Amino acid sequence: MVRILPMKPVVRSFCFSLLIIPTIRVAVLKEIPKITIQGDKLWAKTQSQESPEEIESPAKIQATPHGFKIGNIFYQDSTLQIGSEEEILQVGEKKFKGELEIQRTAHNKLLILNQLPMEDYLVGLVHGEISASWPMEAIKAQVVAARTYAMRQQKEQSPGKQNYDLESNTDDQVYIGSLGKTEDRTVEQAVKATEGEILWNNGFYPAYFHSCCGGETETVERVWGKKEISSSIVDKFCEQCPYNSWELHLSQRELLDLLKSHGLEGRRIKSITAEKYETSPRNAIIIIETDQMSLFLGATEFRRIVGHKDLKSTWFDIQTTPREIIFKGKGFGHGVGLCQWGVKEMASSGKNYHEILDFYYPRAQIRKIY
Repeated sequence: MVRILPMKPVVRSFCFSLLIIPTIRVAVLKEIPKITIQGDKLWAKTQSQESPEEIESPAKIQATPHGFKIGNIFYQDSTLQIGSEEEILQVGEKKFKGELEIQRTAHNKLLILNQLPMEDYLVGLVHGEISASWPMEAIKAQVVAARTYAMRQQKEQSPGKQNYDLESNTDDQVYIGSLGKTEDRTVEQAVKATEGEILWNNGFYPAYFHSCCGGETETVERVWGKKEISSSIVDKFCEQCPYNSWELHLSQRELLDLLKSHGLEGRRIKSITAEKYETSPRNAIIIIETDQMSLFLGATEFRRIVGHKDLKSTWFDIQTTPREIIFKGKGFGHGVGLCQWGVKEMASSGKNYHEILDFYYPRAQIRKIY
């Protein structure tokens, strides 16, 4: 049996109080029937156990009606912690630092959470959102924005996330874990240089970010209807973005099929038009008229239905032909906050991360909280 001591938090003094580097809980896999985890000197621990016990690697884990099964051994509990002496766990092709918490959900399925210190999480976050090969000042700007977003989400405890803080996909921030010593080391330098720094405006700033704004960022209220601080910025720096212009071609049948489950009826589309915001290049409403009815959809919802990767933004014009509908657009993402490709260009032109963050979040201040 191997006894693993709990990780000690790093303590810093700030404004005569003690703050610690927070631990973050990220959902990395959901509703899966089983999982295989590899690591050096793996250990497992249930809530009812006082200390962890060593298990063989690779560990094949599946849910049972009363708990979990690891290999041929049964554990009766609703939660299982898995760790490694080297603090690196491998699941498929991905590697995660920290620990994995496995929860049994309904119908004998598994929810896999990665629990780790915030600063380690940010390394895997950068790998998922941009690249370790980007300029260092761009990585620093991304790290500060992502740290702020994560801490804000953790504080708010959104409905549906009672057991964890963040999704690991575009619903929150794309987190893919560790890539290896070389790639991790570059990002670790940026994380260390900005340790504990967040964006602040009477609380954690809503530091949203996206891939490419197309030339102008958007406000939170126009995209999600929320009354949150944000600014619309004319951005000349993302002109070299690979998504600065794009096209999507859909047949009438393809679009009809996509919209059927959202109330659209008819055998053919007579017209599809978009209404833009008065002071924004992005669309507010999409109107689809068929031979039987008219359907009005918010542009953000319409993009979600068609697919975020295909309909890359809500900044588009529409052309129709007898055979297909053509969307010609600019940018990639919701357009709110920091534009990642603009950040890359700003850093390449000599701007530091303070200047970059001030440009995209002009109403926020940088604060060091640990």
